[in-house]
Amino acid sequence: MKQTQFDKHTIAWFRIAECVSRGEKERALGVYRLLSHSFNDNAVARQLEADIHLSFGEQELAIPLYQQAMESYQKSQRFLEAVAVCEHLIAMHSADVIWRREAIKLYKMLDNTSKMQAHTETVLDTLLVTGHDHVLQEFMSMLSALSDELYEYAIEYIKK
Repeated sequence: MKQTQFDKHTIAWFRIAECVSRGEKERALGVYRLLSHSFNDNAVARQLEADIHLSFGEQELAIPLYQQAMESYQKSQRFLEAVAVCEHLIAMHSADVIWRREAIKLYKMLDNTSKMQAHTETVLDTLLVTGHDHVLQEFMSMLSALSDELYEYAIEYIKK
C-alpha cells in the first residue's frame, strides 16, 4: 500500500513538471491541487504552488506563497528550509532589505555567523546609499536585539 501511494506521488510530481514544460498552467495547478490534498506539510504545498506560479512568470502571485512557505517552515522549526526559501526571495528581489532582515534572523537560528554578516553588510550598504536614517536606526536596533556580536560587527562595518 505504501509503495502504491509513493508511486502516485511520484507520478503526480512528474505530471506537474510535464504540464509546466508544455506551458499548461491550469492543468499544472489542477494536478497540484490533487497532490496537495495528500500532503501533511503546508510549507511544501505553498512552496510548490509558488514554484508553479513563478514558472509561468507570475511573480506577484508566487511571492506571498513563498512567504507563507517560509513562515510555515519557521513555525515547524525547519530553519534550513525556511532560509532556503528566504534566499530564493532575495534572489528575486535583491534590492529589498526586508528579506535580508528575515535571512539574518534565520541564520541566527542556524548559528551561521558568516551568512548573518554577509547579509548585514548588504543591508548596511543599501541603507547607507539610500540615506534612510530612520530605517538604518531600526535595522541597528534589530541587530542589537538579535546579537550583541552582530551589532558590534555592524558598527565596525559602518566605521570602515
